[in-house]
Formats: sequence, C-alpha cells, structure tokens
Amino acid sequence: MLMGFAIVLDMLAVFYWATFRNTEGKDERGAEILGKSSSIVLMLFIIGFSVITIMNVATPFTNTQFQSAFSLCFSAVVIGNALSIMYYKKRI
Repeated sequence: MLMGFAIVLDMLAVFYWATFRNTEGKDERGAEILGKSSSIVLMLFIIGFSVITIMNVATPFTNTQFQSAFSLCFSAVVIGNALSIMYYKKRI
C-alpha cells in the first residue's frame, strides 16, 4: 500500500521536474532554481542513506526490507526535488 502510493507520487514528481526542466529550466532563473533544489536533494539522499545504513547495522534488514528502504529513500529524494522546485519557484 505504502509503496503503491510512493510510486504514484514519484511519477507525478518526476513529471513535474521534467516539465519544469524543459520549460523554465533553461534560463538563468530556472538554472538557479534547479541548482538550489539539487542541493536539497543531495542532503535528503545523504540523510536517507545514512539512516538506512545505521538501521541496517543496528538490526540487519532482510532483502525485502532493504529493497523497500531504498525505494522509499529514492521516493523521498524525488518528491523532495519536486517540492523544493515548487518552493524556490515561488521564492525566486
């Protein structure tokens, strides 16, 4: 259930990112927005990967749990990217 919801949100987020990149991402303002959102996404990935690694060291995951954890981490990164683009689009 959670994975299905995450997949739908991922598809919407990737569509929003691709649309923004192709329409507004080519000028200076768009490049600035994409750059700032990329820094947010990098931090989300580092935090998510670190949390997954620490949890795996504390109590080892099964293969299915490991796949789900990385899928949810990827979902957080993609959704965070779309949300940060929306935020900076209004701010800049």
